[in-house]
Amino acid sequence: MSLPFSPQSSLHQRLRVGLGTMLVPLIMLAGGALISFEGAVGSFEQQDSISRQALFPLAEVEGEILELTSVATHAQPTNTMTLQNYRRKQLVIKSQLALLSDYFQGQPTKFNSVQEIRRQWLEIARLCEQIFEATEPEQLANAKVQLSQRLQGILKNTQELNYRLIAFQNEANFDKARAVREKVRYLVAFISLLALALALLFAFYLSRSITDPLQTLAKGVEKLGQGELHHRITLETQDEFNHLAETFNLMANQLEQSQQDLYRLATLDGLTEVYNRREFNRWLLVEIERSQRGEHPVSLIMVDIDHFKRLNDTYGHQAGDLALCEVAQLLQREVRPGDIVCRYGGEEFGVILPKATSADSWVIAERIRLAIAEKSVVLPSQQHIDMTASLGVATYPDHADCKERLVKQADQALYTAKYQGRNRVHSAEVNECNHQINKLQRMLVKQGT
Repeated sequence: MSLPFSPQSSLHQRLRVGLGTMLVPLIMLAGGALISFEGAVGSFEQQDSISRQALFPLAEVEGEILELTSVATHAQPTNTMTLQNYRRKQLVIKSQLALLSDYFQGQPTKFNSVQEIRRQWLEIARLCEQIFEATEPEQLANAKVQLSQRLQGILKNTQELNYRLIAFQNEANFDKARAVREKVRYLVAFISLLALALALLFAFYLSRSITDPLQTLAKGVEKLGQGELHHRITLETQDEFNHLAETFNLMANQLEQSQQDLYRLATLDGLTEVYNRREFNRWLLVEIERSQRGEHPVSLIMVDIDHFKRLNDTYGHQAGDLALCEVAQLLQREVRPGDIVCRYGGEEFGVILPKATSADSWVIAERIRLAIAEKSVVLPSQQHIDMTASLGVATYPDHADCKERLVKQADQALYTAKYQGRNRVHSAEVNECNHQINKLQRMLVKQGT
């Protein structure tokens, strides 16, 4: 199973996870509130338990002393039941005071109060013993009066200690509530920040996982619109964007193939697959302009297959097409790198030779003539047909001062070669007077006069 924001996850999955993360802050806040509530309740329960350890023994001491008042009032030396009640209460009060002493061991003020109550209780216990041991009525009466006074004093002290404990309990509860409030505040703030950071992190990765492929797709479409049909989109994902990228690449392939087909139709001859007549005119003009800037020559060879009509009439148009293709391939093999082979029309070809002098172009033309003469066309019936060609050569600026005149001079040289018997190369003749005039005109144009 792929991770939510991995390249292998789908866009639907990422959107579902992204929307789900919007609930994360609410869930975390709810959880934090529940934890804070449980913590607050636990803190108050703990504080209440601690308080009970002091209040309950003190309340029991106070209750026993109140009951002891009636016991002491009716106490008689011979009353066994009253003595037993007193002994029981004495044990209870003694044990509870011991618990209070232990509990307030580290609290000097409260510990001293408990010690004072214990001292008073010892005095009360002594008076009670006197009452139960008294033999004289007067002695008994004095002991009861003193006991009543001592009981009032110890009750006053226990009540004061009880009030202090309750006040302390209230103050402790208030402090605890304030501490819990601060704790809850910090906890909620922390959870909120954590939830916000988590939501922002998920939002960042979600947006990047969507915007990055979209930007890549948009850039690809822009480049395609600018004519860069070779541009392809590569996405390291397995989602809907990858499907769009594959569709885009398929469309770009089809457009590039269509453009190549259109380019071939517009620039190449459909039969021989060399440049057509329109490209011949364009390339010749380009090379002449380049020749003018660089002051170097450019030559043109016009090639015409001898007796091509007879070949067509005798062996059929299929043989003629084979002959044209053979000559086109041969021309491409025999010329130099950078030379331009074109089909001028019918059985005639044009070869543009940049930076070739008249002598250079004549040598190349002769090499082409010999190669054609040595080549034979093989028909589907395995019949071999020999053929020859006539070639005319002209050079700019030796024989012409513009594209049209250069083509005309090469054509005239070609027809001269045919007139002289075919299967030969003829170079255009230089009219010295015209050549000097044309040269002077070019110099004046360069000087701006």
